[in-house]
Amino acid sequence: MQYRNNSNSNSNSNNNDLVGSLEELGLSKYEARAYLTMIGRGSLAASEIAYYANLPRTKVYPTLKKLEKKRLSIISQKKPVISSAIPPNDAFGEIVDLHERRVKNMKKIVDKLQKISEEGYKPRGSEEKRYFLLDPNLAFEKIKNLICSSKSSINAILDAWGLRLISQCKPSLIRAITNGVKIRLVLPSQCVGNENLSSLPTEIDLKIGNLAYNIIIIDSNNMISIDSSNGKAAVFSSLDVFGLSYIRNFESEWDNAMQVNHLIQTDPSTATIAIQLAKLIEKGLSMSILDHAINPQADLGTHIIRSIEKSGLKILETNINELFNIIDSALKISYSGNLKHDKTNNVISIHSRGDGKSVLPWALLLASYFKHIGNESKIMQNSKQITSTESIHLKLLKPIPELNQMISSH
Repeated sequence: MQYRNNSNSNSNSNNNDLVGSLEELGLSKYEARAYLTMIGRGSLAASEIAYYANLPRTKVYPTLKKLEKKRLSIISQKKPVISSAIPPNDAFGEIVDLHERRVKNMKKIVDKLQKISEEGYKPRGSEEKRYFLLDPNLAFEKIKNLICSSKSSINAILDAWGLRLISQCKPSLIRAITNGVKIRLVLPSQCVGNENLSSLPTEIDLKIGNLAYNIIIIDSNNMISIDSSNGKAAVFSSLDVFGLSYIRNFESEWDNAMQVNHLIQTDPSTATIAIQLAKLIEKGLSMSILDHAINPQADLGTHIIRSIEKSGLKILETNINELFNIIDSALKISYSGNLKHDKTNNVISIHSRGDGKSVLPWALLLASYFKHIGNESKIMQNSKQITSTESIHLKLLKPIPELNQMISSH
């Protein structure tokens, strides 16, 4: 009997430790308890989760909805409501990767800072550069002051933690914008749908990139490197070769990143899929589709569907309304374009204003999708291209079922 009590005590202690660890990953205490209960006991009704996780009944359903929004659980659409946990490897894989990259980048920064710190006797003609290490409170105040005093530009590569930090500087950002300062932020795709993103001033240029650390460069002569694990910052009041490399790195990342301003108010799940699909088209599917169109070796529709679904995007399981919204969002990201549906003439139009990039792959994708569901189409491309704008139209054989009013229509 004594052995069982010790075992239960150890189990409770382990669970308390795990709850604390999950809180460090961004979950609330209720969310952590509910998630641990589901991975330990399997799919459960909301009332069962409330019982085993020791949650107030009034809090259990909002808690489960938050877990679903964070892609940590799935809630059934039928009653009684059943909730199932996403396996930990799938649920936290991206977060772990993000933290590993962040630690790796911070170690590189610390190594460079350490070399500067340990530099001893300097040869004639050398110049000493200084930086300041600030605790979280002083770092926040310093960032606000530098933003307020900026003259021309603020460029930053941020992770989710950095986005939250800079969103708290909104009054300073507004003042800088009022003074004509150009602000550009590069964020990881995990930030799409983040509530802090929608709170930023609309004048800020936003893009989605592949890096995830916290570097803020102000007027090309001040730089702040922030450790998101503890909030401490290194502030460089003048930039040497070390700092200039970060400026070049930012410009390179900005050029390769994807526009995201249009997606701030978009449903997070739709925005995430739109970004994935746009990247897929940009990274090779576009060329593959065009090659098939010129030299068909197999059924084009089958090739397109297989290429898309190999990436994990289940296009054939997506309804028409959702697919239109995904493609419309993707066109806004990569082509400054959009998708329109003319219900009167049964025509779908794809428009682009994106530096001469062809939208033909998107037209072929839609044609393949409709062919699969038994609706043939004919692709018609504008013959006169006076500007960089491109328009391609799909004339469908059959009308499309009534769509929600989320896509522009004539």
